[in-house]
Amino acid sequence: MVAYIKNNVFLVFMIVLLLVVSSYARLSMMVTKGEIESICNKKDVDSTLCFEVLKPNPTIAKLDFTGLANFMINYTSRNVSDVLKEIKLYEGNTTDLQTIKLCEEMYNLSLIWDDHALKALGAKDYDNVNFNVGGTLGNMITCNEELSTMEPVPQSLIAKNTVIKNLSNIVLTILECFIRKGSIYCSEIESICNKKDVDSTLCFEVLKPNPTITKLDFTGLANFLINYTSRNISDVLKEIKLYESNTTDLQTIKLCEELYDLSLFSDDHALIALAAKNYDSVNFKVGGTLENIVTCNEELSTMKPVPQSLIAKNNVIKNLSGI
Repeated sequence: MVAYIKNNVFLVFMIVLLLVVSSYARLSMMVTKGEIESICNKKDVDSTLCFEVLKPNPTIAKLDFTGLANFMINYTSRNVSDVLKEIKLYEGNTTDLQTIKLCEEMYNLSLIWDDHALKALGAKDYDNVNFNVGGTLGNMITCNEELSTMEPVPQSLIAKNTVIKNLSNIVLTILECFIRKGSIYCSEIESICNKKDVDSTLCFEVLKPNPTITKLDFTGLANFLINYTSRNISDVLKEIKLYESNTTDLQTIKLCEELYDLSLFSDDHALIALAAKNYDSVNFKVGGTLENIVTCNEELSTMKPVPQSLIAKNNVIKNLSGI
């Protein structure tokens, strides 16, 4: 009888111990207040929106990072559905039906993508989560660009689209910085963009999480940025050429065109040098592009009137080279 009681006491003790350990394990996986603060204080996150959506409540308190991402995708999807209803109301109140229909199509696609993102998250297919959530984010940017051309501009819709874009960005931050963790996107990119001589706003904008960026190592990131810079140079070169027939200072315009052509050549050689791990040559070529843009801006600033738009775009290219 005594042995039986002892055995039962031991069994009860083991069950209690198991429950305590199990509870502790669950608690240790739950997202803490400090971790939510870490998410919301990321430089490229809308912290006001983030803290509002993730404010403490019984639902949030029980979630781990995967659950938090699931919650945010569902929350984003509900916002997409609500704003889609509002967009449809514009059909009978605008002459620009083409833009409204385009946004409706993008919203419908975003609902599909968010649904696919939830399935991918459940399967731990994080590349597809990133791709689908990134697709929703991109759709909001495109829709806003189109809406901004309407007369009058539907500022209310643009603001709501921006909220959805920022919600999607929070999902990507949770995914890349707290679920995958090994992604270059988090501490490494923050370290790059927070360097004293780097335009951090531009840096975080260009290197925001997307399926391309999150798969890159540092060499891949440099390759991406050189190509990105080169595309900007090509675009601005086309704009500079338009000035040929609209200025009396053709010499300055021709000089900038020459410097831009040389920069395209330098960036091409920088990519070749990067692949060959000839980093001194990469530095020299990219540095050459930066100097070319500085020189072009110095010359443009002497023109009457000063082409401020070109100078601003040159500054972006200079800052990209700086990154």
